[in-house]
Amino acid sequence: MFQKLRTLTLTNGSIKNLDAEYEQLNIRGAVSIHQEVHLKKVSTHGHSSFYFPVTTQTFNSTGSCTLKDYCEMDELTNAGNLKIRTGRVRKIHSTGKLVVEEKMQCQLFEAIGIVKAVEIQATDVHLKLSGESEIGRLMAETILIEKDKVTLLPLFKKKLSCQTINGRHLQLSYTKAEVVDGEVVVVGENCQIETLYYSDEYTIAPTAKVHHVIRREKE
Repeated sequence: MFQKLRTLTLTNGSIKNLDAEYEQLNIRGAVSIHQEVHLKKVSTHGHSSFYFPVTTQTFNSTGSCTLKDYCEMDELTNAGNLKIRTGRVRKIHSTGKLVVEEKMQCQLFEAIGIVKAVEIQATDVHLKLSGESEIGRLMAETILIEKDKVTLLPLFKKKLSCQTINGRHLQLSYTKAEVVDGEVVVVGENCQIETLYYSDEYTIAPTAKVHHVIRREKE
């Protein structure tokens, strides 16, 4: 039997006392939440701000949303403009603009669009660039960076800039980084890498530039 969640829908205002009996929160306007949130589901469309920690199974944002404190979620879907301070999310799917002000930890990070983050730690990362993205430290077991073929922006606008990229199996294109460190590294088209560390093997595309290549001995 499918059980309908006890749902509250808000359209405007500043909320400080959400009733604990609700399991789902829908935001359909300009709303700010000034208390901790523990729910099964959050759906926000409009302009929303969460000033305290948010814990939820699923979080779906299609408007402009800011999470100003820690968040813990099972699945996060963003199709708008989402800014997160820091948190732990099992799966992230973003097709809009996603900003992480501090550190995000996740298993799966999938994004088509623009990502700005200080640090992302994940198991698997797949990023399709549709604009200028920037990640300070990107760490994952497997990383695939490619350009999104759909948007009409010029190619030089579709790029990722990083300080460090660290993982095991790395497949990069349209990426600019100071340090890339992996076991198997494929440096694809239009990459600019200052220093590449590898332990097993690497390839560099003709349109890529890598200044230093250093082999690491496996421990």
